[in-house]
Amino acid sequence: MPVALIALLRQAAPAQQTIFDVPSDGITPAGRLFVQNEGQFRPWAPGAFYLGTQYQALGIGYNTEIDMTLFNITAPKSGTLTLGVGAKSAIPLFRERFKARDLKLVVGELVPIALDRFQGVGGVGNWSYASVSGRLPWSNTRWQGGVSTGTRQIFGRTNVCFIGGWEQPVTKRLSLIGDWFSGRHSLGLLIPGFSFAFPRDYTLYCGFQIPNFPENGRTGFVVEIAKVLPIRGKSK
Repeated sequence: MPVALIALLRQAAPAQQTIFDVPSDGITPAGRLFVQNEGQFRPWAPGAFYLGTQYQALGIGYNTEIDMTLFNITAPKSGTLTLGVGAKSAIPLFRERFKARDLKLVVGELVPIALDRFQGVGGVGNWSYASVSGRLPWSNTRWQGGVSTGTRQIFGRTNVCFIGGWEQPVTKRLSLIGDWFSGRHSLGLLIPGFSFAFPRDYTLYCGFQIPNFPENGRTGFVVEIAKVLPIRGKSK
């Protein structure tokens, strides 16, 4: 089953760490805190499950945020409860020459620390990733693609895989979004869906996960609620 980290490629939203599972080019503004609760679930049998993930990202400036994630809150128990700490940067590329394409290099590192053991999985691991994102000026569609490598604390097995994602604005508040991890592991999923930005910096994300292979997990829904908060003394 999947382990996700934070959400979205939205131009209108102030920040997100991932689209659904794939790290996006969104960065939390300096002096603000991004918080999100995610639920991945399948309410019908066979294979009904719930997997919860809670995220926090603090913007520190310089196109960078520091992140903390608690994931694998599961019912029934199906993974190691893990705390992840790390950072992500989204570096603008060719800003003057290709301004309309909004090119960015996204790089990040997460260190997952197991808080218990499940089926022999525990200890400390890593997740590293790098991707390039850009926008098609004639349709305003954003595409993103790159490489991810991580250990079994997140993926269920050590692996290297392709990551990709997209975002198509429909209105100022509504976007069609989706992402994909290649391979045979717990994040090997295609997740299409949408995002909707509400007033006061609330955003809703909804998707449906489709595993690449049966051993990767089961189909189910993905629902996320996010909020960006000012830090007292740092942001008005």
